[in-house]
Amino acid sequence: MKTSLTTIAATALLHSTLSAANIAIVNHSFEDTTGQNPYFEFTFGRPAGWTIYDPNDIHPSSGLAIGTLMPNGTDFFNSTAPDGDRVAILYNRTRRGDGEYGYEQTLVTTLQSETFYTLTVEVGNIASGADTNGSNYNLNGFPGYRVELLAGGTVISVDNNSLIIPEGEFALSTVSFTTGATHALLGQNLSIRLVSENVIDPIDTDAYLEVDFDDVQLSTAAAPVPEPSSTLLIGLGGLAMIFRRRD
Repeated sequence: MKTSLTTIAATALLHSTLSAANIAIVNHSFEDTTGQNPYFEFTFGRPAGWTIYDPNDIHPSSGLAIGTLMPNGTDFFNSTAPDGDRVAILYNRTRRGDGEYGYEQTLVTTLQSETFYTLTVEVGNIASGADTNGSNYNLNGFPGYRVELLAGGTVISVDNNSLIIPEGEFALSTVSFTTGATHALLGQNLSIRLVSENVIDPIDTDAYLEVDFDDVQLSTAAAPVPEPSSTLLIGLGGLAMIFRRRD
């Protein structure tokens, strides 16, 4: 069976749009707990490779914890971690409603022209439960989240709390951005920011606040090529007819 020239052109266009490469992110799944303090299924301390985003100067504070959790599929979450064994936590008992905070990481990769970027992050809405030490945590409701892609410290694309996540579940946040031939921030380092908006839930104002994150992935692909015009398609069809006549 012969393949037409138009089919070849369409296939090439599809591959140029879909071919993607992953960008390296240090400790993207929060499995590296180096320097953290273990406490049953938790570890407390700054995750390796990440810095603390704290524009409201609320960290460190007693009752505010950063680190990781190992979900067992029974307590706090209905399943194990989306990727690996651990997820990042942003837990807040004493500074609830005092402003957003979270994690961020500046990458070696810089913003390039004519490139399509896709950032995906698993965002978790932890449920109330008891840890393996028998301590109970009221974690009803959700304090809100943000996932940001930055270049040179400037936010270029964001998911601002768009997901509705059931208690005890994770949902996938997707942030995308496409550069043209020019952009004011070309050559600037890319960064990722994971934020708890730290908003007290009006349904349960006494609940502790926590957002969890996992499996942070950033990929690039060549910017999508515009679809061929009708004139080009007609030309391709004519060439295909010539090739058929020569067979």
